[in-house]
Amino acid sequence: MEGIEKLQMQVLEMNDYNVSSIFEYLKTRIDLYEKFNNEEKSIQEMYDYICSKAKQKSKNNVAMVADKLVYTWAINYFLKSNDELGIKSKKGILTTPAEVVEKANKKKTKEEETNKEKISEEKQLEDNQITLFQEVQK
Repeated sequence: MEGIEKLQMQVLEMNDYNVSSIFEYLKTRIDLYEKFNNEEKSIQEMYDYICSKAKQKSKNNVAMVADKLVYTWAINYFLKSNDELGIKSKKGILTTPAEVVEKANKKKTKEEETNKEKISEEKQLEDNQITLFQEVQK
């Protein structure tokens, strides 16, 4: 899968209008197409980078940033390495739909196991509990 296609899939997975708008602009920049093939780059990291830059500009937790500046940050994200940008690589990034599904299945399995344990503990408590009528019969 080509870099731009991989990134397009990530945009669709995020399902965010802002991210989609930024990526639509980036697709017009043919000079970035080669940079899209960089494996260390992802749409989620790009968005996190842009948000961190906006947060630096914020006052009282409010940031108003011009579109041109956001696009510049997005371009900058793809032009520079993660080391240059100060971004630490996250090993838990999911890049394919199959990885997302696999993680969801693992989470579901863990939740089911936890629920079974809770039910088991509740049954033990119920078995050990004496009712008022049992106490009277003794």
